[in-house]
Amino acid sequence: MDYKKIQSIIAEKNKIFISSHINPDGDSLGSALAVYHYLTKLGKDCRIINHSPVPETYSFLNEDKIFHELDGDSSGFIKNADLGIILDIGDFYRLGDIAYIIEDHSIETVSIDHHPQSDNDFFTNTFIDLEACSVGEILYSYFCDIDKTIIDKDIILGLYIAVLTDTGSFRHSNTTEMSHKIAVDAINLELDIAKIYQQIYESSSVSRIKLLGNVIQNLNFDCNGQLAWFAINEDMVKEVNGSNQDFDGFADFFRSIKGVEVSMMLYDLKGKVRLSFRSKGKYKVSEIAKKMGGGGHPFAAAALVEGEFSQVKSNVLNMLSTYINKYDENNIS
Repeated sequence: MDYKKIQSIIAEKNKIFISSHINPDGDSLGSALAVYHYLTKLGKDCRIINHSPVPETYSFLNEDKIFHELDGDSSGFIKNADLGIILDIGDFYRLGDIAYIIEDHSIETVSIDHHPQSDNDFFTNTFIDLEACSVGEILYSYFCDIDKTIIDKDIILGLYIAVLTDTGSFRHSNTTEMSHKIAVDAINLELDIAKIYQQIYESSSVSRIKLLGNVIQNLNFDCNGQLAWFAINEDMVKEVNGSNQDFDGFADFFRSIKGVEVSMMLYDLKGKVRLSFRSKGKYKVSEIAKKMGGGGHPFAAAALVEGEFSQVKSNVLNMLSTYINKYDENNIS
């Protein structure tokens, strides 16, 4: 990756916004936090602006109110910006309404990502590292390349959260040597990693636990127990007085069941269905996600499909079952 080019583009700009995908996660939020503190050190006029609000899980990152949800004021900032730094997005339109502001005002963008490019790669400058576990890891390499002394406690906080969450707490197959180097730096800079873990993973709401219990009661298994899948809709969320953030991570949770190789969530949006796939590593679920109009990593992918729930469910289950059974037939030892 041409880190010097990224550095030179930033050096020429003064007013910069940072953004990421709808429903931001730990990697996108942590990476944005790191870039924000980096740009502030450079004396840039910068803001983090996302289509969606910061999830409650990560609210501790926004105690200083540096994350902005798109509104009239933040929209005006974007329109007058010299540059947009876009993080963790494989598809331009996952920026939500921010994508249309960029298009309408021909704003220069730098995209830094670890996802495969989609057909909607409309960024001015694209920097992708498919081998990186997270955008946070890419940024760490960038800072080390230009001047590692830039990394302070504020920046390492963002980088650490990015890596921690995208590697499943350093458990998933995408965990790299660099991931652990970032963790070591976080410890050396006296980051309270135990507290960070508790804030992200041990602060579940009562509504989340109730919803998880309801989902468990209706969990489905197919393909001789190798596929676990579940459905969620808005009524189920309302029943527990919850929010759409409450089921984040459910697909990862069910993947942990003994014998399960793939887990899938189907979220009924009334006319659209949000699909989330997770794999332990035997099956590449990104292949199914692509066929459904989505994408992602080989073992963690998603898609948003238009259509009635029953039909989408039937189609995706048929595709998954066919893929798993064919793979098993071709790999009989």
